[in-house]
Amino acid sequence: MDYEYDVFISYSHRGHVKDWVKNHFQEELTKSLWDVLPNDPRIFVDYEIPVGTRWPEKLEDALLKSRCLVAIWSPPYFRSEWCMAEWTSMRKRQQVLGETNGEAPTLIYPIRFADGDHFHPDAQATQHCRDLSKYGHDGEQFRNTPDYVAFQREMRTVAEEVASLIDCAPEWQADWPVDRPEAYRKIPQSRLPRL
Repeated sequence: MDYEYDVFISYSHRGHVKDWVKNHFQEELTKSLWDVLPNDPRIFVDYEIPVGTRWPEKLEDALLKSRCLVAIWSPPYFRSEWCMAEWTSMRKRQQVLGETNGEAPTLIYPIRFADGDHFHPDAQATQHCRDLSKYGHDGEQFRNTPDYVAFQREMRTVAEEVASLIDCAPEWQADWPVDRPEAYRKIPQSRLPRL
C-alpha cells in the first residue's frame, strides 16, 4: 500500500467556501501543482465522491491515504465535526511522527478563507496560515476580475509550499490515526441481502 492522494482538501460545506473550492480553489491548485510536481497531482476533494459510495468510509480512507491536508479555515469549519475530525487526524499524525532534528513535521497547510476571530484556539495560535480571504468570491464572475489574476499568483505560491509538504511527507503507514466524528457513529450500517 502507498499514498493514493498528494493532497486532501478539507473545508466546510456551509457559507461560500464550498462553491469557492469547487469553482476556483481546486482548479487553480491543481494547475499550479502541475507546474511544480514531477508527477500529475492527485487531489482528493469530497464533492468528487461517486454517487452510491459510502462517503464516511471514503473520507476516512482518502484521509488515511493522503500525504498532506490543505485546510480551508472559516468559522463553520470549526463547528463541523467532520472538518475537525479531518484536521485533528492529521495533527495526530504529526504528533506520531514527533520531532526530527528539532523540528516537528508539517502535514497541514492552513488557508484562511474568512474571519479568523472565531477560529479554534489552536488554529489562532498557528504561526503560518495563508490568508486568501480577500479572494473569497464564489461566483463565476470572479474569474473576470483583476482580483483573479492576483489570486492565481497567490495560488502559485500556495502550490510551491504545498509541493514542499508533499515532498517531505513520511512513508505511508497503514495505522495512521484517524478521528471519527460522533455523527459517523450514528450513520446506520446498511446490510445488503445475501444472495
